[in-house]
Amino acid sequence: MTEFSVIIPSYNHSSYIIEAVNSVLFGQDVDLELIVVDDGSTDNSVELLRKINDKRMTLYTQQNKGAHAALNIGLSLAKGKYIAILNSDDLYCSGRLNVAKEVFLQDKSIGLFCSYIEVIDKKGKTLGIKEGHHNLEPWSLEHPEYSFRAQDNIYLPLLTENYVSTTSNFIFTRSVLEKVGFFTNLKFTHDWDYLLRTIKYFDLFLYPHPLLKYRIHSSNTIRTNIAEMYYEICWTLARHLPSLSHLEKTNLIEGSRINNLIHSIYVGGADKALIALLSLGISTNDNLAELLLHPENDVRKTIIKYITKTIVDEEKQSKVTDGKRLFQSLINKILQKSRINNDE
Repeated sequence: MTEFSVIIPSYNHSSYIIEAVNSVLFGQDVDLELIVVDDGSTDNSVELLRKINDKRMTLYTQQNKGAHAALNIGLSLAKGKYIAILNSDDLYCSGRLNVAKEVFLQDKSIGLFCSYIEVIDKKGKTLGIKEGHHNLEPWSLEHPEYSFRAQDNIYLPLLTENYVSTTSNFIFTRSVLEKVGFFTNLKFTHDWDYLLRTIKYFDLFLYPHPLLKYRIHSSNTIRTNIAEMYYEICWTLARHLPSLSHLEKTNLIEGSRINNLIHSIYVGGADKALIALLSLGISTNDNLAELLLHPENDVRKTIIKYITKTIVDEEKQSKVTDGKRLFQSLINKILQKSRINNDE
């Protein structure tokens, strides 16, 4: 069996795709296969990929169906003992897969490996280091000192946000794939959903050094539709909070964790949308949960309409940021952190 299957879902990143591929083929000293799934790119990505002559790489092309669909094609083709993902605009640091392999060999309970992240700009310049849930948060909390962010537990902060940040930071065992399955049809939170599904059965390992370069540029997915993003955040929490509340590693009944939870949940002012989805019981109703992700579902459209109105109303009162400001806030934090590091 091949040691590692690395999956690159590729879409319109011709400026970055070759560098991404090379970081896998020439920066890792492990037995691997590289599966590139192009999701209907309209630039010259496919042309560039077809010029690569390496028996370890297989190129698969499809019509545009979304990142989750490209990832699932890759998972269905993967033959490796371990499965890793790299988005076509990101980069592996040298030896990343070697480190993950050693971690898996030392502790069989670990199902998913991730690391700190070096954030870079479109030209590859370092902007800062994201250290799990300890910094560079995607949004502000009113009292972060009371939230899960202030704790050393690596599982509880996942109820606030996906601090792993990207599927590029995922390396997991075949046992995870066999138990958890494929990615859900989510545009913004498919990675967060997969994480929460995984920690119900397997342990997570966060390596305290950057082994991934995550690129920020003008076409990152978070910039596209803020109302749909908040809908998926609410859907993901409603889907997993009830079951995770009784899991030993995320037991919300224990001590002051309910107070921590109150100060940790953030849905951009769309609290009623979260309540509505929780009341539908989608945590135990797989069919309904799937239906609520269909673009033409009436319940979904009603909730997104409410979220849109709520965001507009609260924006007028400066209580919640829109997508552009949310993204810019993250960039500002990264730049500020970078300046601090440089000053030191």
